[in-house]
Amino acid sequence: MNAATANRSYFKEAYRTGVHGWAAEPSPYVLRFLNRLKKGRLLDLGCGEGRHAIAAARLGFQVTAVDSEPLALRRARRAARGFAVRFLKADALRLPFPEGSFDAIIDYGCLHHQKKSDWPRYLGQILRLLAPRGRYILEAFSPRFRFFRGRGRPWHIAFGAYRRCFTRADLEALFGPHFDFLFLKEEKERGFWQAFLRRKTQIPADPKPGRG
Repeated sequence: MNAATANRSYFKEAYRTGVHGWAAEPSPYVLRFLNRLKKGRLLDLGCGEGRHAIAAARLGFQVTAVDSEPLALRRARRAARGFAVRFLKADALRLPFPEGSFDAIIDYGCLHHQKKSDWPRYLGQILRLLAPRGRYILEAFSPRFRFFRGRGRPWHIAFGAYRRCFTRADLEALFGPHFDFLFLKEEKERGFWQAFLRRKTQIPADPKPGRG
């Protein structure tokens, strides 16, 4: 089973059963970062059941939220009744928006399900859609996440989905040429990176594809 097929199967079953590892409430890190931003156009990438999209709408952002799993989007639309959130089904590597569409992008659990060979495509989408000096909010697995502890490689297709962990050097190499890190912290107990970045004015060429 390849990564894309594994992810589709995993998320479909996770949302069908409700058996998954993510919280129903918005992350305090996301709320902290959102409160540092001007209220503009925001994309929630891999929005799931809408916890961060709804939180951003409450704060006054113009929110668009995308996910690849239809059941997650149906639940998100129900949860967001009363809030002006636009929900769409979309692939993170092929996002259907014009250049510079957003002032901020949230990725809380999407990048770490992308193969390393797809990182340039993923990053290209972020750079294409994010306005100059736009902000990017990220959570990603670190090597301390429980599925990676004691393993000899930074990725696996196990427990239903493709997952990859990141070192600080990985994040700095991928995003450093294009972004300034305003905040970067590893939650060592949980095994997650929390990052808040600002897009640089001058953008170099995209990195070359990797393997894995």
